[in-house]
Amino acid sequence: MDRHEYMTTGEFASAMGVSKDTLFHYDDIGLFCPEKVSENGYRYYSIYQMETFDTIRMLRDLGMPLKEIRDMLAHRSPERVMHVFAEREQQIDRQIEKLKAMKQWLSRRREKIADAEKTDFSEVTIQAFSERYYLYGHVADGLEKSIYRKTSELIAEFKKSGMRSDYDAAYIQYDENVQKGKFTEYDNTILLVDERPVTGQYEILPGGRYITAYHVGHWMNIGQTYERLLQYKEQHHLKTESFYIERYVVDNFIAKEIEDYVTEVAVRILDASDR
Repeated sequence: MDRHEYMTTGEFASAMGVSKDTLFHYDDIGLFCPEKVSENGYRYYSIYQMETFDTIRMLRDLGMPLKEIRDMLAHRSPERVMHVFAEREQQIDRQIEKLKAMKQWLSRRREKIADAEKTDFSEVTIQAFSERYYLYGHVADGLEKSIYRKTSELIAEFKKSGMRSDYDAAYIQYDENVQKGKFTEYDNTILLVDERPVTGQYEILPGGRYITAYHVGHWMNIGQTYERLLQYKEQHHLKTESFYIERYVVDNFIAKEIEDYVTEVAVRILDASDR
């Protein structure tokens, strides 16, 4: 045996940057075995096996199970290797798309948190919103637990559709209730998204100028925020839509206590063409 062409287990492990236990395990399962075993049981690896080990390591980095790698190496051919590599390329493409969507989600969340930090929640203002879209869920009994359950169903539906953009849990409050002072009665929950859903049923929330006010604290006290908004509307002689959108801008994702939650209340101003 030419000593220059072979390495002991320790030498091969050191050269490849792995532990000896990894080599022992690969040998035990028949994935990667030493080229020679001496009479006294010492394992020896050929320098020409380094390329094969690099291939195994690359396939492991791609997420291929050891059993699949073993089967591929045992029956390898140009056609089989091409097929396996094509499958892995497709998996990588899907992972890349998923990572891009996750990055977009994180970026959008950061923007929302940054916007919340620089917003004066005591002011009532007019803001411009682009066209948005929402999934609607009816809640017959109006109970808080029913609203949360329906919201969870909408989120599951949203994720099942394959969309990975950010979303906001929100609610529609109707002017009929507002005029009667019934600020905490709800029969719905919605999932508000900036991107048009590619599948499923959804509604369109028109873009335009919105009177916007913010409520800090528990939603049961949101009536005082509606009163500020209505006062602003009256003072500026504005005509608005017959429904309001309530959207959390600070929720349990970034606030520990419900007293620190912030709800945005917005209603679209009707232009002359809308009246």
